[in-house]
Amino acid sequence: MGGSKLMTNVLTFDCYGTLLNEDGTYNEIERLAAQIGVDQKLARQRFISYQDDRNNMHPYIDYDLLTRNNLIHLDYQFGLEHQFERYYVEVLQAHRELTPFPEVIEILQTFVDRGYKLVMMSNSSWDIIPFNAKTLRVPFDVWTAEDVHAYKPDLKFFKAIEQRYHFNNDNHIHIAQGYGSDVVPCAELGWNCIWVNRDGRKPTGSERPMHEVRTLDEVMQYLD
Repeated sequence: MGGSKLMTNVLTFDCYGTLLNEDGTYNEIERLAAQIGVDQKLARQRFISYQDDRNNMHPYIDYDLLTRNNLIHLDYQFGLEHQFERYYVEVLQAHRELTPFPEVIEILQTFVDRGYKLVMMSNSSWDIIPFNAKTLRVPFDVWTAEDVHAYKPDLKFFKAIEQRYHFNNDNHIHIAQGYGSDVVPCAELGWNCIWVNRDGRKPTGSERPMHEVRTLDEVMQYLD
């Protein structure tokens, strides 16, 4: 990669929150809450909290079952029976139909045009991710939690990818939105990482990325 500051040729990415906007899934939860007759914002918040709690992912379960358990848990928290859970298929479909952030398609194409290999590392499963990857319109190697039977931030996921592509900090950068799920394990492993901090969140720990940006296109300044 002539002209690249870091001679990088492999870019690994988180999917949700980095490339695709998860609001589609959370808006569906709010829509269902309104239909069921419970607090929409509270339902959204509780769904996200369950999804982000790594304790709900051990031992490993596929993402669709994790989502179903999340909806069952929502029912429990609101004192309901089978109200959210019955819409499990609709929630998964909303997740399949997530759309990219505005700048994503164009900048991904730029990465491809400049010769970078793109690898996706997603806490997802194979009944969902093909739909998500297709919306990005560029070739990706796709790895899911299902492939390695571990969800990020489990280092097992990261080590499996590292071994598969034989990359190091001279030829690779990880680009992700998740602080706890991506930035922290990258720091533990010594990976170069760019944090796509779209919401301007404060780090919840002492680990820091190599660079921090607000949108994906800002990454380019650190590659050229």
